[in-house]
Amino acid sequence: MSIKIILPLDLQDRDSAIAGLVRAKTYLGDRPVEMYFMSILPKPVPLLGAYLPKEEIASALRVLEDEMRLLVKQVMPEIGPFFTKATEGVIFKEILKYAREVQPDLIMLPSHSHSKVENILIGSVTSKVVERADCSVLVIR
Repeated sequence: MSIKIILPLDLQDRDSAIAGLVRAKTYLGDRPVEMYFMSILPKPVPLLGAYLPKEEIASALRVLEDEMRLLVKQVMPEIGPFFTKATEGVIFKEILKYAREVQPDLIMLPSHSHSKVENILIGSVTSKVVERADCSVLVIR
């Protein structure tokens, strides 16, 4: 029986995304898993968003999803079938929304090194997901 896992990837920081995949791969070992990868474009500033045509956003999301598939295949070539989703919005909200849709057993969140001041000012996606998720959340370092 496989476990269902969501793993968000920050493709704006490719090195971080690769590190997250490598850490997840190490943690998972040979366990049978059903993997759901996602990447989120932060919602644009309202004034800026008014100038971006929906077609451009949709095109950017398609490119992001293609890049995600290629990266997963490159770093985790042994993985079986997997699912990808690229979306736009508030990062922690989109993770939780996808979790409600997929109903995973686990959300794996790669850890980012933010200072305490950054976490206070911008909030921590990880802490918000941990607090609000309906399933277990594993922070991988």
